[in-house]
Amino acid sequence: MKTRFSVVIPTFNRRELIGPTIDSVLAQTFADYEIVVVDDGSTDGTPEVLRAYGSKIRVIRQENQGPEVARDRGIREAAGEYIALLDSDDLWLPQALATYDRIINSCQSPALILGATCYFSNNQVPELRNAQPVGIEVWQYDDYLAKQVSVGLYGSNVVARKSVIEQAGGLRHSTPTTFYMDLLDTMLRIGVYGPCVVVKQPVTVAYRVHATNSIRNIEAMANSVFPIIEAERRGQYPGGRARRFARYACIGGVAWCWFKYALAARRLPIVGKYMIYCTPMFVAGAWKKVWVRVRRGQLPPVRVS
Repeated sequence: MKTRFSVVIPTFNRRELIGPTIDSVLAQTFADYEIVVVDDGSTDGTPEVLRAYGSKIRVIRQENQGPEVARDRGIREAAGEYIALLDSDDLWLPQALATYDRIINSCQSPALILGATCYFSNNQVPELRNAQPVGIEVWQYDDYLAKQVSVGLYGSNVVARKSVIEQAGGLRHSTPTTFYMDLLDTMLRIGVYGPCVVVKQPVTVAYRVHATNSIRNIEAMANSVFPIIEAERRGQYPGGRARRFARYACIGGVAWCWFKYALAARRLPIVGKYMIYCTPMFVAGAWKKVWVRVRRGQLPPVRVS
């Protein structure tokens, strides 16, 4: 039977973290969802933790192929109208799905919703059950490439209509060592579908900061920009010449961030590659940033009824 949301959670060796993640979904105030956990070949006792949830979750087990392949598997087998991604070390606030459902009803059934995020460490878990209700405020754009606000891409703040992901051909099939920048690739694949809604408030996602976050691998993250650029040059992303500048600006904004990290870490060979391959994207990203600053007062967030 069709449900509103399929919550897709890829996991690998997260015995200590996966339980609180699932519990944060089970604590949702909105009930029309399924939980699809893709165990990507865990060897640390994660399967035993998942079995304890019984019929509350659906578990798909596969050999270790990396989180991008695991997400794609979960999406393909999901029954929901919308795919709500959640990483196995993060948490949702109780009103997350209710917020997304109200946005869907009020904002023309958007192709993409990007949730608002807060951050916590293992020793500072946010209070999830007593979060005070606030009004919903969002920015709405024609599509992702047209958005004018900066928003981080995480495996826990992306909600997309399943049919849109299917039309875009699903997710890229990377490996456990080449999955970095997977969500940027996904956004470029579905970036021309709309509308796109960015949540300003309330916060829906709590991102766990810990020693093994993938973004701490500066070299891998910085190098993973180059396959994105190569895919762009091969014409693999939709929108054609008409949306090329928008794609360049999107790539350039992310590339500039990791260029600065690589420079600070003195990864000079990577810095040199960025200067050679990323300059057009840097220029596009900088130009869009200036343009947005000039027009910022013309697109305030709107309140969702």
